[in-house]
Amino acid sequence: MARPQLHSQDAILDAARTLVLERGARSATINAIAAASGAPKGSLYHRFASLDELLAVTWIRAVRRSQAAFLEALGEPEAIRAGVRAALSIHDFAEREPADARLLAALRREDLIESVDAPRLVDELAAINRPLERGIRDLARRLYGSAKHDAVERTACAVIDLPIGATRRHLIAGAPLPPTLRPQLEAAVRAALGDPGD
Repeated sequence: MARPQLHSQDAILDAARTLVLERGARSATINAIAAASGAPKGSLYHRFASLDELLAVTWIRAVRRSQAAFLEALGEPEAIRAGVRAALSIHDFAEREPADARLLAALRREDLIESVDAPRLVDELAAINRPLERGIRDLARRLYGSAKHDAVERTACAVIDLPIGATRRHLIAGAPLPPTLRPQLEAAVRAALGDPGD
């Protein structure tokens, strides 16, 4: 029977995330993560081949968490409502999980792809946004009867770019989202989607 792990992977990833956010990615060393998480250095190297791999896994976890509510919202039967719910899920994730949201604002997928060697992780990073891309194409078809470039761009601008832009500056500043932001964002997304409102 395998021995239970004394230090969970989530605790290690949380420690890595905190170090990146508090001190920058260059300060998140294996030694610092081991000290912050309480996990022995050997345990970290047993789970992750390198620091870059550990940071990539931390980032992937945040992306998966953020995408879950977005993709669920796209299942809303009425198209405008689906788009608005998906957009607001980005705001709500940033409010509910600010550390993960700040990590996504601080690290770029392209940088992570360049730094990792494990083919499995490179493939996962390359494919991570495909469910979102499929969801946006499907929503564009539902909204505008087409998944051509212009329809997809309009949809992505409304339900991804607007909420990310609206939340990002607050996340980067480490500030809580203002209470007025959500209704303002909802109005902006509805306008961008061409919804005349209720």
